[in-house]
Amino acid sequence: MRELTRSEVRQQLDAGFPRLAPPRSVVVVGAGLAGLAAAHELHRAGCDVTVLEASERPGGRAFTLRAPFADGLRAEAGAMTVTPHCDYVTHYRKLLGVELDRSDLLDQDFSYFVNGRFVRADPASLAEAGLPLAEHERGMSVTDMIERYVTAVAEELGPDLAAPDWAPAAELEHLDRASVQEVLRGRGASQAAIDLMEPLFLEMRGGDLRSASALSWLRHESGHRSLLGEVDGWGKIAGGTDVLPQAFAGGLRDRIRYRSPVVRLEQDDDTVTVTYLDHGRLATVTADRVVVTVPFSAMRHVDVSHARLSEAKTDVMRRLRYSSIVRVYLQMRRQFWEGHNVSVSTDLPVRWVRDATASQPGPRRILEVLMTGWRSKAVAAMSEEERLNFVLGHVETMFPGAREHYELGLSVAWDHQPWIEGSYVLPERGHGKLMPAIRAPEGRIHFAGEHTSYEPNGGSMSYALESGVRAFVELAVA
Repeated sequence: MRELTRSEVRQQLDAGFPRLAPPRSVVVVGAGLAGLAAAHELHRAGCDVTVLEASERPGGRAFTLRAPFADGLRAEAGAMTVTPHCDYVTHYRKLLGVELDRSDLLDQDFSYFVNGRFVRADPASLAEAGLPLAEHERGMSVTDMIERYVTAVAEELGPDLAAPDWAPAAELEHLDRASVQEVLRGRGASQAAIDLMEPLFLEMRGGDLRSASALSWLRHESGHRSLLGEVDGWGKIAGGTDVLPQAFAGGLRDRIRYRSPVVRLEQDDDTVTVTYLDHGRLATVTADRVVVTVPFSAMRHVDVSHARLSEAKTDVMRRLRYSSIVRVYLQMRRQFWEGHNVSVSTDLPVRWVRDATASQPGPRRILEVLMTGWRSKAVAAMSEEERLNFVLGHVETMFPGAREHYELGLSVAWDHQPWIEGSYVLPERGHGKLMPAIRAPEGRIHFAGEHTSYEPNGGSMSYALESGVRAFVELAVA
């Protein structure tokens, strides 16, 4: 079947899916936001839909931590930001009666902790820190560096870089083959300048700049999800990100089977058969079509030997990489550090430390520590006790008194989360050529999830929802 364009999918959503008739029965694998959106529309259209979810909750990487924190405090382990351009989040949250609050990423008291001291992003503070910047970078702020090394490059590539219906043009393929690190160094950026800019690249941070596609990075930094652009309208789901998937799940009720990990997919000319675990037993369900929404990292554990997948699909399922992220949460009996909504990028192994509860009431606070790339893999290999002690020791270096005020901790190592095994998709060099194969349906098996987005970068709730809607439209026109 012909691939749907992004504009066609959006037109169907805006028009209310006129004259679309889905199959009689569909199994959706995964109750993350992509699976919930697909199942919502299928159920609303009268389809007999079954959702098989491996865990005990909906949402996938839209995951809010509430226990064991005191005083009703909560923290986000996954998705946490909604921009004014997150159209699919806006559509469904309004439909489901979900409200927004102001984003925690706004109004931050941001600084660096380098060589044992706090440093600001202005030229005077950087000069005083004595960082090994290139001669032409001396006297520049971090904003100046971003203007020179990022914004100017994006502007040179022209408006097509930010076009809504975007596909890598042939003349830009060399950037897809290059890494972010190579492009920055090629523009004259010193390693010290790259280290200062990296925390503002969001999905591309954490030492993966040497493998991440420069074209995917430039596309991200030219869009509405970049910290380098307009962020004043950024928000978050009121009450916690998990409120949104729970609202979806409430409307699907008995359509979702929890603790039901899929272990095998088979298809023939007429049906698809899904084998899954049901409280320690093997069970099967047969349907006209299947929508697979789980990350490819988890699909590597599913037997697809009789699923009739193309060589291109099996190849991309093996090759697609996900960002490694560990997030650690330290509950403190009170705020003992200076500043409000503090956020610090560090040269320590803990990398990024911030107050995750600056907008929440009460004397207690939760410090979040985020590590990515090889550092997160190292910390993920520790036991929970070792991990908390390791992180707390480094936080004590930055904020003396951390051990004294520490009450309890919790961590999420996404590489080790069962049936997920990674955070958002990491577009490595050459990712543009993989994208059509990632999205393409295979006979009666369709694919959704943030990794199947029209965008090369994942990590967006809106992209996940959009992919679920795309899968629904595919099913209705197949």
